[in-house]
Amino acid sequence: MDFSAHQRAVWLTSNGAPHPMSRQMEYMDGKDFTMHWWEASGHICFYNAQGDVSRVQIRQLQEEAVKVVRKHPSGIRLMSLAREVHNQHPEAPFACIPPALRSLGRLTFTNVISRPERGLFVPARMGELKAAGPAAREEEFHLPLAEFIEGDVEELTAAVPLGSQGLGDPWGLPDIVGVYRRCAGDSFSWTPEILAVEVRGTTEDLLSAYGQAAAHQLFATKTYLALPHTLSLRDRRELVARCQLHGLGLILFGPGPRDEYTVLVPARRCPPAPDEAQRFSERLRAHDEEKFRTLFG
Repeated sequence: MDFSAHQRAVWLTSNGAPHPMSRQMEYMDGKDFTMHWWEASGHICFYNAQGDVSRVQIRQLQEEAVKVVRKHPSGIRLMSLAREVHNQHPEAPFACIPPALRSLGRLTFTNVISRPERGLFVPARMGELKAAGPAAREEEFHLPLAEFIEGDVEELTAAVPLGSQGLGDPWGLPDIVGVYRRCAGDSFSWTPEILAVEVRGTTEDLLSAYGQAAAHQLFATKTYLALPHTLSLRDRRELVARCQLHGLGLILFGPGPRDEYTVLVPARRCPPAPDEAQRFSERLRAHDEEKFRTLFG
């Protein structure tokens, strides 16, 4: 007995193969029936070019997706992931791929895939890097960072590291201080602008690091927060948003002092309190006359 495509769908349903059709697409005369699919008993069912029912395991699609995600340490978006999985199963309608992958990292494969934000799939091991810091001590990054900011980021007149215990005051203690001031030969003069950098050698206690960097804006015209590149994707997204909102700059650095430095957010010029800038410069002069003269001449 011969059945049309529409009759074939009804016959298969009435005989329980496949059933239930929880996601069956409504058949419309004159449309390509190979685009129709439904989910049944852990399978994606669809019509092939001959009009016969084919199926592929949802688990198989998800396993393919896990392989793809592992190749993207920084994460991959849902539709890009679906396209790569579809390349491995071109016989299946593309429309069935994204729904089959949406449970990844939430209901299935939670031990290997993380979902830091909606539509983003990252290897779960990226979350484990959060507490990992660079092997070098924090102080070893101060001088290379000062050189990087002075010459490559802001073109400062000078920048010097103060060290972890520079002024002995947790509220006004930047790890690196730079200055942009008038030099001999400049045709006009202006008030020197102070740049402050808060450096953290680990990604622990990010709220404290962010708060201390923000405190430097009281006396600094520009302020940066420098953190290891092992910052998790979720924390990176949160910090980028907050730094952009409040004018803070954000720099990531590699595991070694001479590794690559990346400016994720450039610092925005924010007018400081003049009296606080004056008080900071006086305290710096009392603490280290040599570094004061390097900065302010």
